[in-house]
Amino acid sequence: MKLMFTKIALAISLLIIVSACGGESTTGGKQYVNIGTAGTGGAYYPIGIAMAEVLSQELDLNSSAEVTGGAADNVELVQAGEVELAISQSPVVYAGYNGNDPYEVEHKNISTLFNGLSKGVFHVVVSENSNISSMSDLKGKRVVLGPAGGGAINVVADILSVYDVSIDDLNATYVSYSEGVSMLNDNTADAVIIQSAAPASAITELAASSNNFRILAIEEDKLNSILSQFTYLNHIELPSEMYGTESGISTVYLTNMVIVSNSLDEEIVYNITKNLFDNLDKVKDSHPSAQGLTLESAADNVPIPLHPGAERYFKEKGILD
Repeated sequence: MKLMFTKIALAISLLIIVSACGGESTTGGKQYVNIGTAGTGGAYYPIGIAMAEVLSQELDLNSSAEVTGGAADNVELVQAGEVELAISQSPVVYAGYNGNDPYEVEHKNISTLFNGLSKGVFHVVVSENSNISSMSDLKGKRVVLGPAGGGAINVVADILSVYDVSIDDLNATYVSYSEGVSMLNDNTADAVIIQSAAPASAITELAASSNNFRILAIEEDKLNSILSQFTYLNHIELPSEMYGTESGISTVYLTNMVIVSNSLDEEIVYNITKNLFDNLDKVKDSHPSAQGLTLESAADNVPIPLHPGAERYFKEKGILD
């Protein structure tokens, strides 16, 4: 499946300028370093805003967070030079770099800036009075899967396969998580699958206005199958107080990370990395899911090579040999 680029109207004029002048503005000579995130209902967007603010305030850069189709789309956008940094997911980045499904070609214009940003947690939200009690019940149902081009789609397919359900078995809709939650409230969707750092803002907004929803837990036998078949996933227990549910929710997560365009030179990327970690608290405070980000783990288990500028910084800090 060839992924489609997501173009947000608000960013079009900015991206044209970036393409036309090689990343520099026509006035003032400042370089644009724009950050691909996802829809506004997840964690990527507020984290991206905080990162852009750090870069704009601490460096002589014009930086902004751009709404995109999400993790899979962001690999395409960085590859094409439409954004310079982006938040994505480790397995998605690995697939893009190597040209594995859903990508048709290798994406070698991307590198790792840092790993361990946050955990992308798998949520399945249904109405309180729904007859859906397990993911096996999603066959034939109206299911929101998030923005088209999001990395969540491939993860959904992997997890549903354990339940003998495929994407083709769903009456799928591709809209933002916030829109999906509204559709659930309006009874125009039966379920919303949200892959986001927890707590997901779309769900916390729903919980603030209504308690008429449930989040499906993954049954223990299915969990064991998922973890054995898909080693990029890990188990997590969401506490009941996170969303006001009756009990904790057993589910899975993957690691989120930040990628960077190879078109940015080593010095710029070194300074970007340095200033983000010099202002780590601001990034961590942007969303609860980013609280686990540490300098010590930022270069661990990277799925593709580090950018030379990031590698230089981590070596300087003693994180790498």
